[in-house]
Amino acid sequence: MIDKLQIDHLIMNGEVYTGDRASPFIRNGAVGVEGSRIVAVGNTRELTAKYQSRDIIDVGGAIVHPGMIDTHVHATSIVLHGLPVSTDHPVESKVSYADLKVQTDDASTDALVAAAAVALLRRGYTCFMEAGTVFETDAFGAALKRIGMRGMVSAPFAWDDVSTFEKHAPGTITAKLMERAPADKATVLRRLERELTRNSDKDALVTGYVCLYGEGSATDSLTKEASDLAQEAGVLFNQHQGFIPLWEEVETTKHGLSGVERLHRLGALHEGTTLSHMNVMSERDAELIVESKPGLTWCPNNALHRAVHPAKPCRFPALIKQGVTVSLGIDTTMYHPLGTSGMVSLLLSAACGERLEDSEPFYMQTANAARNVGLGDRLGTLAPGKRADIVVRAAHDITHTSLEQGGGLLALSSFSLPVDMVMVDGQVIMKDGQLTRVDQGEILQRGLEQRRRVLEKACA
Repeated sequence: MIDKLQIDHLIMNGEVYTGDRASPFIRNGAVGVEGSRIVAVGNTRELTAKYQSRDIIDVGGAIVHPGMIDTHVHATSIVLHGLPVSTDHPVESKVSYADLKVQTDDASTDALVAAAAVALLRRGYTCFMEAGTVFETDAFGAALKRIGMRGMVSAPFAWDDVSTFEKHAPGTITAKLMERAPADKATVLRRLERELTRNSDKDALVTGYVCLYGEGSATDSLTKEASDLAQEAGVLFNQHQGFIPLWEEVETTKHGLSGVERLHRLGALHEGTTLSHMNVMSERDAELIVESKPGLTWCPNNALHRAVHPAKPCRFPALIKQGVTVSLGIDTTMYHPLGTSGMVSLLLSAACGERLEDSEPFYMQTANAARNVGLGDRLGTLAPGKRADIVVRAAHDITHTSLEQGGGLLALSSFSLPVDMVMVDGQVIMKDGQLTRVDQGEILQRGLEQRRRVLEKACA
């Protein structure tokens, strides 16, 4: 008789989507977990013959997949949905978005980030990259650690030249914002270095990276030094770029080069760089991206909302075919429901004449996303040695199950498929759709209270 190996968890009888294009689907599959890592992925019969566990999780045919990763989230902004906020030009009936963002403190950031984390977990995300707009970064980290979710954070509003915003969008650069986020290189670099100290713990759930606000708001000097800092620390370098035609035109006029060309000239366009948005890019920009291999975060909801296409070509489908690693971001949910970027990317690509494969958005939110946040060696696929960030969907009815091998259902409808269980780093942090470490109802209540408080402060 063969002695079975003892492991901590054995997920079995699932329809397993691995996130690995070479071996994407295992019917009646199983995943073994020991400590924080996956030790085996395969057929249920094979794994149950080899392993035994005190925690057998029979999912009864439900979908099992690697935790998804959103690579561009403004963590406190995604809970502002429905508030009377103007993102661009303040009007009498709406509060300035810039002034609203600076009203946070430790209590509000903790509550809002926790509420955002719950919303993301309930849609199958186990990690997200905060896009450089949270002031209270320690409160951000504390909220995610308490829940058990993974996240990435950087210095807030890292810039040292806001003249473009002052000239073309003065409502976005208010005195209150500039007081909290001065346009000063030394301040920015000091704040960036502080966030990187989180990485001294190699097992930390919340890690630091280098993020500039971008889109023409950093001098050559800051861009170069920030990119060098990221490379020295072995972390991601990220910034906003190519959001709408106006900003790209202004930046090109200002520097004599497009934003992509300028990054290339400064040595900041490489495989350790991920650029967010890139809705607007020239043929030359696209050539440089294929050549230099940075990652790209596509926020298709914003591109659609801002009506960037077809006036400007949508180059993402062509770049994907040329081997560029593209991931997806929701940006904020003031207009865009969480989890819908996959479906929107398919619709937008079809409207632009180069429809993506149904499964592509699934990979853009798993393996591609892990690579684009600098964690491709740890996350993004269900494979032995990877961190055990695993999602089990709830099989409430037949529309919530799938035998289609590419992951098309997850790509198109992941936002509507209920989540039953979430494991992060080998720890079950959600079971039966409820968080295991904290009171989910209390988190929502605190989030609502702090959201009202932030709005009241902005209106005072």
